[in-house]
Amino acid sequence: MKLAIAGIVTALATPALATLALASDLTLEIASRGSGGSIAVAVYRDAASFRRGEGPVATRTVPRTGAVTPVVIPGLAPGRYAVAAFHDTDGNGDLTLWPIGVPREAYGFSNDARGRFGPPPFDAAAIDVPARGARTAFTLR
Repeated sequence: MKLAIAGIVTALATPALATLALASDLTLEIASRGSGGSIAVAVYRDAASFRRGEGPVATRTVPRTGAVTPVVIPGLAPGRYAVAAFHDTDGNGDLTLWPIGVPREAYGFSNDARGRFGPPPFDAAAIDVPARGARTAFTLR
């Protein structure tokens, strides 16, 4: 009876442990010039979602702590991701735009990738996150 219960517990726990073993942390060091406010981050797994700015696999908003704000995105499956971030200085939770559609708040992308009239291509901003996790830095402009 004890062996049967131990076998069931092991069988149930093994998939959960395997899932945990495949979860990686992505540590970002985001530089920004302004003061106060918060840093909003979105992590995307594919080019279509990244281009539209919809359906991120993870988001975080953290208080800006200084010239460089660390942000940890836990529990990502190993793979290729692109990160978009902005400095929410007015606290409205959105990237504030000028009336002509140009961002009023600082923003940026992983690899310091830059786009023309929108976000950069996914491949320009993409970073690989292995099972052991990854660390990267970029600047909001």
